[in-house]
Amino acid sequence: MFRTSNFDEDLSRNMRDPEFARGFFLLQMNFPDEDPMTIEETLIFTIKSIGTTDFANLVGERKQSIDKFLKGVRKPKRETLDKFLKPFGLKTVLSVEEVA
Repeated sequence: MFRTSNFDEDLSRNMRDPEFARGFFLLQMNFPDEDPMTIEETLIFTIKSIGTTDFANLVGERKQSIDKFLKGVRKPKRETLDKFLKPFGLKTVLSVEEVA
């Protein structure tokens, strides 16, 4: 099976633990001393780290759809992002803030 150079076997195994996965994902989005990653950037990093096939199986999505997202051919809708985030015990939230 082909694996990208970003694949991490230990990380892939640990991502099957929902608590670990949630903490990992949130850390990537709020990494101290660096600009936070967007949801899409964090998902791309996560997918490449654990492997496209494993991620597709984890979220119940076709590998081809995941590949299109990774290549930038497809930008996921909010519902799809929520599907991708569900194994991590996370979901998107839309909020509105007052402009000063």
